[in-house]
Amino acid sequence: MIDIIRPRAEYRINALNEKPLEPMEYCKKWVNMSPDNRGYRKACIAALAEATGLSPRTIGNWGSNFEKRPNYVAHILRMADMLNQIKKIVLPPDFPQQ
Repeated sequence: MIDIIRPRAEYRINALNEKPLEPMEYCKKWVNMSPDNRGYRKACIAALAEATGLSPRTIGNWGSNFEKRPNYVAHILRMADMLNQIKKIVLPPDFPQQ
């Protein structure tokens, strides 16, 4: 009989960290409006600026679907996504945002 060792949670999180997250995927997950709504791109750019620390103008210059984004951005967005998920699970809804 072969023992099957399940991956530990810390290793799964490390593996996820290696998987980049594209800007459009980040927006679909964290911008609370439909992509068809007016103002979606502006809201998406604001969310990406908050996550990356880059200026909205810089992000706006990445193309209509952010296809010209620098490679490092996809890794920053993965980390921001993981932090957002942790906040959603751990922090109470009345936790001060500022």
